[in-house]
Amino acid sequence: METPNFIIWAVVILGIAGFSIGSMVNAYRQPISQAPFPNAAIDQPSTPLASATLAIFVGAVGTCKAGDYRGAIEQFTQVVEQEPGCAEAWHNMGLAYANIGDNNKAVRSLLKASAAYDQQDTKAGIDRIKQELEVLKSID
Repeated sequence: METPNFIIWAVVILGIAGFSIGSMVNAYRQPISQAPFPNAAIDQPSTPLASATLAIFVGAVGTCKAGDYRGAIEQFTQVVEQEPGCAEAWHNMGLAYANIGDNNKAVRSLLKASAAYDQQDTKAGIDRIKQELEVLKSID
């Protein structure tokens, strides 16, 4: 007599757990309701890049502006692997991370961009990052 009750409870518990996990995965895969920086990608790097790297950068900016932030992150990652001092690639990657709701990675990327801007002595880039970090802080 107790076995059917156990089976019923197990099915109920597993059903609830499955629904919960499915909801979390679905929420993770969907972009946030409103991207904080939808059209903020920087079009041109301030430092010279190799032609192949520049092509990836330009493609990544287009991907970002089209709203495919995850695709843009992959492309900007390729750029910073080849040119780790490209502040604009780090900057755009941070904005893309913010647009998908991954604020921890957004902050890390923006801080790397800030360090690269500092090495280039680009105060305007640092000031812009400060403003964007304030926006991210207000979102959390």
